[in-house]
Amino acid sequence: MKTEVVNLSQIQVNVTNPRIIKDDKFDKLINSILVLPKMLELRPIVVDNTMISLGGNMRFRALSAISEMSEEELKSRLSDIRDFQKKTQVEQNNLVDYWMRWKDNPTVPIIKASELTDAEQREFIIKDNVGYGEWDMDALANEWEAGDLDDWGVDVWQQDGNGWDENESNSNTANSTPQNASLNDRFVVPPFSILDTRKGYWQARKKMWRELIGDMGESRNDTLIQSSEIKYKDLYQRTRKHREELGLSFKEYLDKYVPDDVKEREAKKILSQGVSLLDPVMAELVCRWFGQENCKTFDCFAGDSVFGFVSAHLGNEFVGIELRPEQAQLNNDRVEGMTARYICDDGQNVAQHIEPDSQDLLFSCPPYFDLEKYSDLPNDASNQGSYEDFIVILRNAFTAAIGCLKENSFAVIVVGDVRDKSSGFYYDFCGDIKKIFKDNGVNLYNEIILIETGASTALRASRYMETRKVAKMHQNVLVFYKGKPKDIKSNFKKIEYASEDLELFRVDSGNEPTEDTTAV
Repeated sequence: MKTEVVNLSQIQVNVTNPRIIKDDKFDKLINSILVLPKMLELRPIVVDNTMISLGGNMRFRALSAISEMSEEELKSRLSDIRDFQKKTQVEQNNLVDYWMRWKDNPTVPIIKASELTDAEQREFIIKDNVGYGEWDMDALANEWEAGDLDDWGVDVWQQDGNGWDENESNSNTANSTPQNASLNDRFVVPPFSILDTRKGYWQARKKMWRELIGDMGESRNDTLIQSSEIKYKDLYQRTRKHREELGLSFKEYLDKYVPDDVKEREAKKILSQGVSLLDPVMAELVCRWFGQENCKTFDCFAGDSVFGFVSAHLGNEFVGIELRPEQAQLNNDRVEGMTARYICDDGQNVAQHIEPDSQDLLFSCPPYFDLEKYSDLPNDASNQGSYEDFIVILRNAFTAAIGCLKENSFAVIVVGDVRDKSSGFYYDFCGDIKKIFKDNGVNLYNEIILIETGASTALRASRYMETRKVAKMHQNVLVFYKGKPKDIKSNFKKIEYASEDLELFRVDSGNEPTEDTTAV
């Protein structure tokens, strides 16, 4: 079979070809041909003896569309294509000249499939459109620019060689979001290894969750932000000149010149009074991405009510172990009537309250050693005399929790490294958590960086840099899997949301972020 060049008008489109292409993809195909016409020589259109196309139907239609473009339309189209913009002026001029000459006499390379029987031609039509392979996502990410891949029509989020079927019937409800929806619609936020809580869409969703939950850390006001400069950050900035004139430190200035009612008003500007609260959007992502529908979730270091509320609100069951009686009671009051409950006990005793191999998702955001002291209880992990004693408590609790987790289930632990206050060096808290799980046969599957808002970062950064410490603005979300990763696709169905799930928190992605000093 040899390649020959014929007039475009000689070819007839195959109306029985079942392969279709939608507007966006068709535009990208046209652009691809416009900037690299040599591709047509490498991939000729395959026709039968009557010049009906058997393979290359879409390329033929794209060429037909190009042939009908005016000179102005063609030049405008080319100028908007990234690959055209990368070319030199000479290369751009040559490409425009090529297409103007081509339009005077539109031709296309073809191959005649004369040797195929009618049955073989029908088989060829289908097999020519089947993609047996799949993309190596790591190779794509490392070797090609995402913008180029998108321009070239590569759907890097396709989960199989054929991509999402736009006509596929939905397995949930008629109103469910189709699988080829945007990343935000399918996954709430794009499922990348970096999650940015500063984004407008994140902050808007977080605000609505906060209003729904109502947890402002009432049981532990001022346990995290103890620095006066941060607690009264606006006042600190406004009084700088006056303090310099008086020669007073900020603490001395507060004591001598600032009434208590003013301090109280200024402190209220810091959302949730300087306690660390779990980010509810992150809690939602954990449930949706790593849990099952109507699954059983639990936490051996429950803390506030955020995760339990979010999990139950999404239709799951939740059991949290919380050491402090006042916090456990507040949590139970907040989730009353929901499928969530809190047990007041030591997290190390989690196996005494939950059956072995009974839970579908373990989530926890344990204390960060002495960064925030939660209570004076002797078995409180945040109240230990040494980091080593602190890790022993976490090892005991997580080892017991892993025993309560079913096979083929995820465990998601949110941590952030902390410094030794005496030396200034990091403890490698994240590494120690990874070791605890690995020692129990549960290995790290994903590591996600959660970037936090930085309302007080400038104040901290200036002070920290005196000793060359950079201000940390991220947490580590460690995702472990108990089981064999190859079984994940068979045990976890594709993520699909009903329309009401999305509309509940539908926000304008263009919203500007608001400052929020709450921690993870």
